[in-house]
Amino acid sequence: MGLKIKRIGYENIREFEGLELDLTNGTDDPHHVSLVQMPNGMGKTTTMQLIRTILLGKDLDEEEVRSYQPTDFDAVDGTFEVDFEFNGDVFTLRLELDYEYGNYAYRRIRPQRVAGGDIPEHRLPHQLESVMTEEFVDLFVFNGELTEDFIETGNEEAENAIKIVNYLNRIDGFRRQIEDVVDERQETASTNVETEQGYKGKKTRLEKVKSKLESLEEKEGDLEDAIEDHKDKIESLDEQREELLANKEEILQKDQRLDEEIGNLKSGLETETQNHLEEMRKPSKLSASFNDDLETLLDNMNIMKLPKSTSEEFFRELAEGDDCICDRPIDDDISETIKENAEQYLSEDDIAVLNALKDQLRTIPDYDGFDDTFEELQDKRDELHQKQQEKNSLEIDDPELQEKVKELVEQRKDEVDAKEAKERELQNLRTNDKTIQNEEGLDWRKNIPLCRREKDKLEKEVRRASQTVNFGKRADLLEEIFEEFTDRSLNALKDRQIEDTNDKLEQILGLSKVQVEDIDNSIVIEGRDGTSEGQRLSVAYAYLATLFEDSALDVPFVIDSPAVSIDYEKREEVARIIPGLFDQLLIFVISPERERFVNELDSDDVQYYTVHKTETGAPGEIKKHTDKDFFMEFQSEEERKEAEPQEVA
Repeated sequence: MGLKIKRIGYENIREFEGLELDLTNGTDDPHHVSLVQMPNGMGKTTTMQLIRTILLGKDLDEEEVRSYQPTDFDAVDGTFEVDFEFNGDVFTLRLELDYEYGNYAYRRIRPQRVAGGDIPEHRLPHQLESVMTEEFVDLFVFNGELTEDFIETGNEEAENAIKIVNYLNRIDGFRRQIEDVVDERQETASTNVETEQGYKGKKTRLEKVKSKLESLEEKEGDLEDAIEDHKDKIESLDEQREELLANKEEILQKDQRLDEEIGNLKSGLETETQNHLEEMRKPSKLSASFNDDLETLLDNMNIMKLPKSTSEEFFRELAEGDDCICDRPIDDDISETIKENAEQYLSEDDIAVLNALKDQLRTIPDYDGFDDTFEELQDKRDELHQKQQEKNSLEIDDPELQEKVKELVEQRKDEVDAKEAKERELQNLRTNDKTIQNEEGLDWRKNIPLCRREKDKLEKEVRRASQTVNFGKRADLLEEIFEEFTDRSLNALKDRQIEDTNDKLEQILGLSKVQVEDIDNSIVIEGRDGTSEGQRLSVAYAYLATLFEDSALDVPFVIDSPAVSIDYEKREEVARIIPGLFDQLLIFVISPERERFVNELDSDDVQYYTVHKTETGAPGEIKKHTDKDFFMEFQSEEERKEAEPQEVA
């Protein structure tokens, strides 16, 4: 089954009085890659949000309906519609918005049907109805950070994606339904006084844990929103700083150069630190005496010729026979003597262990001490600190301008510090890593996975304390069956996903050694410490593409700003591989993403849209261009003003 997007239409939606994006080529098929360039604040995020909404047929409240009302011109209603093609059947989903009353309505239109096949409701082809869940849609209508989440340690997005595409997440829904039925039985059960007291005590503790879990999950959402707010503020402060420096071309160029140098230093420092940490996990490199002891152990094993080639099992088998290997008969006394002396020899398992130990001892690295390494890392940290200070204290001949820039730098630092603090808090809240849980002293009151486990444990205790214990046992058994089925299926799907992703990586990266080693919540890349950011993101995109290859549904991929967070020098790696992974790509970009990304997209069928307002145009008037040269050279009004020389009074 294949789903394609052929057209997107806007009427009286925020900035757009009327706009149509035709994504088809001369054969009425969608272009392989459609690039839509809009300035910041023009409507990229709005479009992504509305595509998700229209696919899911979401319910909207009055506030959300009115949030799409234009502010620059009058409009009492608006529409957003998307033309789809599914297995050769073309249909339109339309969202109609009534800004005056805060109402909304969906329509499904099939132009090839009599009277247009116009149905006043949200209706997908029946093969899609059960597939289009919010979690599923978020896997193909997403911003560039989703792929980063796939490879971020401690994140569960990669594993969850397997569950969603293969519908394993729905089993959790069945388990919740079972829990609800058990709860109903417990509430209606008649109990004696003693059992009721125990039941009520456990029930009270369970309600307390459930309440805490709701509180933690609410806090998780608040932290996610706060982190996004900090990101938006940091981006805004960066833009303000660039605007202030726009007329100081020399300073701006130096500032951009320092940005690139700082990014490269951070990336290199992170990679080298991880590599050295891996080396420091080898004890013989850290301690000279430990290294000497291991070498002495190996020498002694060689001198004593350990392990002996003859095993205990050999003599025990010999003792059970009628004749020795020298043809001498073995009676009971001789047999017993052989068995007693056999204990002097090692078992085959012991021999295997010693052989493995010798192999390891032969390859132990020499003592290092790491003094030079630490000195090199410190030099790089000092260089990074120097570059950051240099950026923060650019010499500006205008005192007033310098003060404004300094104030923005300080505000940005505060936002970054606050964002990082919330990210650490969020990691502690959601981590399933036992090491982190122990190091941070986390318990069920501070950690969602631990709180869920505490809830599950208490639910079982409540069932045991109630007179529905037999029913509860059957429910527990059914849950165990579901859990075992999920675990087995997930492990099998992981193995297949790893194999498929590695095959795909070999196709797109040729002789590259980048391979997926494991899927442990997130993607574990083989030798990940030596891989670049571009290679890691290539792995994530390959993972996402192969995830849908075996799916029952082939979907278009709609991506918002895939390159904005990638270092310039790493963009080319990602741009070269993305088109080869997906049948239809709709990518929304801003002008800073063009460099080292757009021209590197490896496809013969790329469509270029530039959508923008003009300073002289009427409110709601939108300009649309499909020329590549215009796309590559486009500057928004704000960017153009910044680039113009200022008149001297």
